[in-house]
Amino acid sequence: MAEDEEMLEEEMYQMFVESERSTVISASAFEKEVITLKRINPISVEEGITAQDAMDSMLKHKIGCMLVVKKGKLTGIITEGDIARRIVGAKKDALKVNVENIMTQNPECQEPDASIAFVLNAMVVGGYRHIPIVDKKLSPVAVISVNDIMRYLVSFFSEEILNLPPKPILRTKDREGA
Repeated sequence: MAEDEEMLEEEMYQMFVESERSTVISASAFEKEVITLKRINPISVEEGITAQDAMDSMLKHKIGCMLVVKKGKLTGIITEGDIARRIVGAKKDALKVNVENIMTQNPECQEPDASIAFVLNAMVVGGYRHIPIVDKKLSPVAVISVNDIMRYLVSFFSEEILNLPPKPILRTKDREGA
């Protein structure tokens, strides 16, 4: 019994005393260029494809949005939400509606040298989950998502997050849901 109490005290110490350490993120971390977060080519589609083709491509690539281009220049962005609201919600046939009819036209975009802070602010103010990154000719270079920024921020706290003790699962007497 004494061993159990010692283990419990040690766990409580780790949870409540050691977890009070703080990691500080300096402002310079937010001044980095946003392109440092992601360097892969974005998935884009040409205007003229159907919403069904766009959705199939998003599912295939396991992504939540695609950039729409015309002759290599950004003209819009289409998300799963656009398809859900403007096709499924409106009871339209996804095989008969082209992406340019449901995409967000001329989305806010940033250049690769924009700071992480500037892009994050644009996301918060505009309510965006994705922001296209384009070059000076408006050709897509990347798409930055809220998840990309979260991954970056979490990297500053990796030890604290990876070493969090598990919380006990709260159970109710009557089980509901799945």
